[in-house]
Amino acid sequence: MKQLMSKKESIIYLISLIYTIPFFILVCANMFFSLFQTTYMELYQDTEKPLYKADSPVLLLTISGILLLIYYFFLIRKEISPKFCVLLEKISLAWTIFLCLSIIFLFRVNVSCDSQALSEIAIAFLGGDYSSLTGDGYLVHYPHQLGMIGYLQLIYYIFGIENFTLLQLINVGAIFCSVYYLHRITEELFHDYKLQATLSFLCIGLLPLYLYSTFIYGDIPGLGFAVPAIYYFIRYYNTDHKKYLFPTILLMTLAVVFKSNNMVLLVAFILLLVLKFIHKPQFVTLAFAVLLLIGPSFVNGCVNAHYAHVSNLSIPSGIPKVAWIAMGLQENDYIENGWYNAYNWNVYTKNNYDSKQTTAICVDSIKESLSSFVESPKSGLSFFYKKFISQWNDPGYQAQITNEWYSRHRDDHSPLALYLIYGNGRLLLEGIMNLYHFLVLLGSSVFALYHLREQKIQNTLLSLCVLGGYLFHLIWEAGGRYGLGYFVLCVPMAAWGLSKLTALVSDFIVNKKTNIKEGIEKHGK
Repeated sequence: MKQLMSKKESIIYLISLIYTIPFFILVCANMFFSLFQTTYMELYQDTEKPLYKADSPVLLLTISGILLLIYYFFLIRKEISPKFCVLLEKISLAWTIFLCLSIIFLFRVNVSCDSQALSEIAIAFLGGDYSSLTGDGYLVHYPHQLGMIGYLQLIYYIFGIENFTLLQLINVGAIFCSVYYLHRITEELFHDYKLQATLSFLCIGLLPLYLYSTFIYGDIPGLGFAVPAIYYFIRYYNTDHKKYLFPTILLMTLAVVFKSNNMVLLVAFILLLVLKFIHKPQFVTLAFAVLLLIGPSFVNGCVNAHYAHVSNLSIPSGIPKVAWIAMGLQENDYIENGWYNAYNWNVYTKNNYDSKQTTAICVDSIKESLSSFVESPKSGLSFFYKKFISQWNDPGYQAQITNEWYSRHRDDHSPLALYLIYGNGRLLLEGIMNLYHFLVLLGSSVFALYHLREQKIQNTLLSLCVLGGYLFHLIWEAGGRYGLGYFVLCVPMAAWGLSKLTALVSDFIVNKKTNIKEGIEKHGK
């Protein structure tokens, strides 16, 4: 330890090890797996079927080494001024907007799959048709999507139905917001101009995120609220200024309303607030935690009350959450372990939309899966290994297959769009993202190693959020795109880790040269 800790600080530090050590193990495993294998999806598929191909570790390490060498000579060795840092950030943000807009107007895709279902329901609601809330309707199964449907309905009401371009432009705003606040988070955590500059370069390479600018669903707007929520939470943690409470609660509430999986981040917030309360008991800390918890429930309750009123129907309870866990623990030879196989939909339908009966059957399914893992630990380990690499080892996080699906609904694509979606350009993008994926995981692994001794608990928030994603999707439904938001949160950690790694290698080489020189001089004497 850098300094002697008090008893409370020691307790908090030991608690933090409960999540910093597993994060270090899992992010290193993710990095190691990515070095030897890549997860991808073939064109023209009707289902999400992850496939695997061997990587070239020698090639990946060689190119990474060259890039880090360039990074060392042009950034680490230089003095970075605040003006230069700001310039790089502006270039990074301008590139974000330019690339997202280019993707939108080049690909010109429409909606498909769940996005199409939500769009059609929003249009039906505008016409007073609420049948999806009855019978075997989509919302009978997934009423948690009412927040997203309300968003689409509002946009369609003001700007016209199926205004997909506007929705994609809003995505650009959310992505811009995410990248901007990644800079603010890095600035707040590390206070280092070189790290800020490093982050700007890394953000330029965030292709998976930019490719999702066409994706009309809750993921991107949810991320656009979640990243600034993390920043304002850290600001409150660092300063104790109550003015940061409201934006954190509001942004985190909206993040969860748009994408319920963001509850993982909210849980991370609550854990850090508990640690803060242990260190310094304050009523405002407890109140903050309570408001963070009730915010999403309150807003979702208001949305449900609105639709219950206008439809004159009761809002269905929907598929119990335990069904996603049951599905996430099921083997699947055709698709992949734990991926969507319609189990949650089917089991709820077969049990006549009875939540209690469905829950009982799903609990039995979970017990059966766990029993099989206990009886055959080797098979259980293989199950979770396949599930892990299927979603976390995809460098594009399903961005390419998503754009390909959406592109099938029109036949007027330009040659460049066809090249990037279906041709060799697709492989080129995959190669770039594969290299970027490895570099981010490498930097995050170095960060995780050095921050095992971290005494500033707020500096471990990103680690806790990403660990939450790893663990949550080990038991929940798997899916490549579910990892995208957590990967984005790895970027500030990667900036720190790559900077540290480059500096360490540089120091090693300098020391080695010095030792050799001293040895020669000594021998000469």
